[in-house]
Amino acid sequence: MKLEGLVAFVTGGASGLGAETVKQLVEAGVKVTFGDLNAENGEALVKELGEDKTKFLELDVTDEKAVEAAINTCVETFGALHIAVNCAGIAAVGQTITSKSIMSFSTMRLVTEINVFGTIYVAAHAAKAMSKNKPVNDRGERGVIINVASVAGYEGQRGQVSYSASKGAIIGITTPMARDLGRFGIRVVAIAPGTIMSPMLAAQTDKMKNLLLKDTPLGRFGEADEFAHMVRTIAENSYLNGVTLRMDGGTILSYS
Repeated sequence: MKLEGLVAFVTGGASGLGAETVKQLVEAGVKVTFGDLNAENGEALVKELGEDKTKFLELDVTDEKAVEAAINTCVETFGALHIAVNCAGIAAVGQTITSKSIMSFSTMRLVTEINVFGTIYVAAHAAKAMSKNKPVNDRGERGVIINVASVAGYEGQRGQVSYSASKGAIIGITTPMARDLGRFGIRVVAIAPGTIMSPMLAAQTDKMKNLLLKDTPLGRFGEADEFAHMVRTIAENSYLNGVTLRMDGGTILSYS
């Protein structure tokens, strides 16, 4: 799709990968509504990019009714919805058992609520809104949903049971969701980032960061602008559909 003049909805858009995605979409001529729990950062980003181009909504993606209302607000504000990007997510570290305890199931439940249900809530309500669009081109496109998985969904590290399970679920839902929505002219693609520098990664222990970095052949963490560029590429390429694209600096090579 040609991006200029389209409308996007981005979760987790007030910081990290989400904020960079919002910036690059606006740069490409897209109007963006973005949700996040961090109102201070969100309002600052709107001030930076312009109220005529962006709208911030304080949003908890685990609240399905709030997600529905946010997407409705996006459509009411900018007239349609063509691109949905699921950047909201959390990570958690905890081994299955230690010598003194077992993993926290309440933590796993929270990770699942945010990373899995939050993604599905956004995808479903975004798809409903997109299905009402007139095709934006002669290829019949009405929209694209971009989910965010992780290489941890394929090769989780020690202590990543909760996180890996949630990101494996995102990989798992992307293909059937694309099959469901293709007849409406809606594509679904997931990105599986590797070690991209973000607030989520920065919050990890040095031990975990070093463990992740040693398996990256390029010898560095990815950057948020590289992730956002992938989002733009997916939105623009009308024949990408139903797949999860690894963006990991070659981490997979460490397992071959």
